[in-house]
Order: sequence, then C-alpha cells, then structure tokens
Amino acid sequence: MRITRKLAIAATAAAIVLTASACSSGGGATPTDSPSDSTLSAEAQAALDASYEGFGSDLSGLEAVSPEEGLNFYVMSCGEAIPTCAAPSAFMVQAAEAAGWNGTIVDGKLSPEGFATAIRQATAAGADVLVPVGISCSSAAAAFQEAAAAGVTIVGGGGLDDCDPKAWSAERLWLPDPPSPTGIFGAFGILQADYVFGKTNGDPKAVVLNMTSSPWGQLITDAFTAELEKLGGGEVLEVVDMADTETADGSFIQKATSALLANPDANALIVPTDGLLVNGLAAAINQAGLADKLVVVGNFGSEAAIDMIRAGQPGITATIGAAQEWEAWGSVDTAIRVLAGQDPAYIGQSMQAVDADHNLPESGPYNGDIDWRAKFLASWGK
Repeated sequence: MRITRKLAIAATAAAIVLTASACSSGGGATPTDSPSDSTLSAEAQAALDASYEGFGSDLSGLEAVSPEEGLNFYVMSCGEAIPTCAAPSAFMVQAAEAAGWNGTIVDGKLSPEGFATAIRQATAAGADVLVPVGISCSSAAAAFQEAAAAGVTIVGGGGLDDCDPKAWSAERLWLPDPPSPTGIFGAFGILQADYVFGKTNGDPKAVVLNMTSSPWGQLITDAFTAELEKLGGGEVLEVVDMADTETADGSFIQKATSALLANPDANALIVPTDGLLVNGLAAAINQAGLADKLVVVGNFGSEAAIDMIRAGQPGITATIGAAQEWEAWGSVDTAIRVLAGQDPAYIGQSMQAVDADHNLPESGPYNGDIDWRAKFLASWGK
C-alpha cells in the first residue's frame, strides 16, 4: 500500500520483479488469451504491480474525540438491493452503535425520488446525523436542504456535496495528498487502468461502463481514460452510460452485453461498481461466451464480488478493493468530529486491485491491511 502518491511507472519499469504482495491461491478465471505475468513487458508489469500496491494510509496521528452519547444516526442507502449500497450502510450502523448512537437505515431505492423520500423519512423521524451512501447532494438537493434546515448534521458517505448552496456539514476526507485531483474516485479509475494495462500487456481495448446518476461515475471514467493516456497504450472502444433506474430494473445487463458484442475486439470491461457484476452482469458475460476473452474489473471490493473471485466465477477477473467497512467507520468518525467542533480527519482507507492471486482476503470483503477499527475506537475513547 502506497501511503504517498505513486512514482511514474516509466521511472520504475527497469527495476521490476514479479510482485510479492499479499498472495493467496485461488481459482479465479483469467482470459485464455491473456499473457502470463512472466511474459509481460516491463511497463505492463510495472502497471500491474502498481495496481496491486494501491494507495492508503496507516491512520497515524488520529486525534482523540469524545462522541456525544445517544444520538439518532441515520444512513440513507442508495439502494438496499445493491451490495455496494447495502454493505456500507450496515457497516455504518455498526460503527454508530459502537460510538454509543442509535443506528437506522433508510432505503433510497436507486432513484432520485427514493433518495428524497428516504432523506425526508429520516428527518421526520428525528435524525441527529444523516449519512447518504453512494450519492451526491445534487441527486436529492431539495431534500438535503430541508434536512440541513431542520438541524440534521449531514456527512458524506461516498458522494460529493455539489449542491448550491452546500447542504452538508462535511464530506468524508480520504488522503491529504491523493493520487488524483478527484480523490478516491479518480484513484479507482487509475487502479483499474493500471490493472488492465498490465493484464493485457499494455494493449487494453476497453468497453467502459459509466454511471451517470451521480458525479462520481464520470470521475472514475475520466480518471481511467487519463491514466491509459499516461501509460501510453490501449484505447477505449466505447463508453456506455448507465443510470440508477437501469440498475434498478435490470436493463443494464442487456445494455452492457450488447455493447460488448458490438465491439468484438474488446479485451477489457471496466465496471464502476461491483454491484453490477454481482446483480447479473458477470453471469450474463459468461452466458454470452465472453468471459474467456475479457479482463473484467469492478470497484469497491464488496463481499459478494470477493466471493465470486474466490470461487473462480467467470465474468469477473478483479475488483479494486476500497475497504468499505473502514470507510464506513470513517464517515461516523467524521460526524463525531464535526459535532465535537473538530476538523474532519483524513480516514485514508486502503485501495488495491484484488484478484484470485493478489490481495484476496481469506473470507469476507476486502478490508485493508491495518487494524483500523482499533484505531478509531481508541480515538473515541471506547
């Protein structure tokens, strides 16, 4: 895990050796025409190693803070039907209860109307703190403004406060010197690009799925494209826009597979969230006979996606793990500090490419490589 920004890949390529990072045996599918690590160019191996190394921090210097007891903490899940919404929401409730708060989840049901309804439900129920998971402020601007006016402390849970005027008390902070100017979302795109560049020996031909319902989707896509340009190889064959409504009704599966079939030269599929793969896309890729020719990379390192990789399920090659439980506790830590009059801390959860042979946990989701829970609890006096 890189605690500071990575060096340019070209500067380190000459010194590459095969990666020794956190290996675990597994049966994950690899496209049959992909080169083995031993045949990669120095540049491709450097990129692949960079994806396995990832980014993050060790939470050193976390200041002490005392949570106010008995507050009502609400999490607005972007959609309980999607693992990458549901899991962080559950983790936040666990963290809030560890801090001495009462935790409740309200379901945004993957639509702007559902987001607004859930936010208003939490406000009416007497929420002291509200964390929206997986959406930005503009997705439900009026409801967020109403909650803020009612005195609810709103803290980001994976989105941006892009309302005008701003409605949130704080966004969750990642690293003081992130590898991308767009923070953790840019880092997802960087690591996805590094991974597919390495796995295709410097010649990815990618179909990219782009989430349009919240600004973070475009940030990932833009960072992926920029990193490929920086690496100097490969191309994006097509960008396929995906809305939350298409995720909710399942139509994204046909849309994505149609794009892959329309691009027979594609050797990589870039997926913005594991939830799409878990909820049918990986299976559809396999059923369409495409799994053996594609490097398929998701994001977030959800437990369900990790289980699929561990089981060797075709249709998913890797995910960019982002220690979702760690970041969920980080949102609660941010809320505690805001309510105590402190500046939010940089929570610094680690991010790394996870596949069948690298960084794969023995069980459960990707969770980083330090005891972050103990550090948060110690700083809260628990």
